[in-house]
Amino acid sequence: MATTAMLDQAVHGHLDTMTASQSAARLVVCVSLPLGAFGLIHLAAGAFGVFPIFFAPFGLPHWGGAALHLAQLALLGAAFWALTEQEVRGTARQWLIGLTILYSLLPFFTPLLDSLQLGLVCTAMFLSTLAAIQRVGSAAPLAGWLMAPMLAVTGTGAALGLTIAAAYSPPFALIQSGHTQPAA
Repeated sequence: MATTAMLDQAVHGHLDTMTASQSAARLVVCVSLPLGAFGLIHLAAGAFGVFPIFFAPFGLPHWGGAALHLAQLALLGAAFWALTEQEVRGTARQWLIGLTILYSLLPFFTPLLDSLQLGLVCTAMFLSTLAAIQRVGSAAPLAGWLMAPMLAVTGTGAALGLTIAAAYSPPFALIQSGHTQPAA
C-alpha cells in the first residue's frame, strides 16, 4: 500500500511538472506567433516599398510606438494561450485571430490613409477590440484582461484621430486655410 502511494505521488508529480513545462512552451509559442507573423508581413511589405507607421502619441518616439505595437501583439498571443489553456473553441478564438491579423496589418495601411480615414479606421479597430474582448473575456477572463491594454491603445488612437480629423475638416474645422471672410 505504502509503495503504491509513493509511486502514485511520484508519477502525478512528474505529470504536473510535465504539464507546467508544456504550458510554458505553449505560452512561448503563442506569444511568438503574432510577432513572427508581423515580421513576415513587414518583410513582404518592405519588398513592395511599404513601411509601417506606428501610433506614438504624446511625444513618444517612433521606436516607442513600435515597441508598444509589438508588446500589444505579444499580449494578443498570450491571450490566445489563455484561451488554449481553458480549451475554448469556437467564436472566441476566431475573434482573437481576426483581431490579431487586423492589428498586425494596421501599421502598413496607415501611410495610405488621410487623417479622417485613419480616424475612422482607428475607431473601427477600437470597436472591433471591444467586441473581441467581450467575446474572449466571457470565454476566458484571463485572456480578456490580457487584451485590456489594447483597448486603451486603440481607444486613445481613435479619440486622437477623430479629434485631429475634426479640427482640420470642414464644417467643424477649427483651423481654416488662411482665407479670411470679408467684413460685412
